[in-house]
Amino acid sequence: MELWVNISGEKKKYQGSFKNVMESVYDDAKGKEADLLSIHASKKELRRFKREWRKNGRNLIETARKIARWFYLRDYRNARRCIRDYRKKTDPVSVSKVERARNLLQEVETKLEALS
Repeated sequence: MELWVNISGEKKKYQGSFKNVMESVYDDAKGKEADLLSIHASKKELRRFKREWRKNGRNLIETARKIARWFYLRDYRNARRCIRDYRKKTDPVSVSKVERARNLLQEVETKLEALS
């Protein structure tokens, strides 16, 4: 995904995954005025972005926040599901999966609190 944004009179280019671009836009534009200049993305990402953008009254900062939050909630649910599925198993692979999921859960919770 590639996104060109005007943040307080300064043009910026964001490039990378949809999740990383939305996180970066929100972090950089928080508390400032941001305008969308152009966007290049896959069809699926473009549909999701435009739907959220219209829903938020063409507010780019709020759109970026909500999309990033959606990705964090998805990761949070995946980690919770992994813990639920593997917590009673004692083989080393399952134990390591649960440990990784718990670490991910802590990271995602801090990021979600930062967005709220």
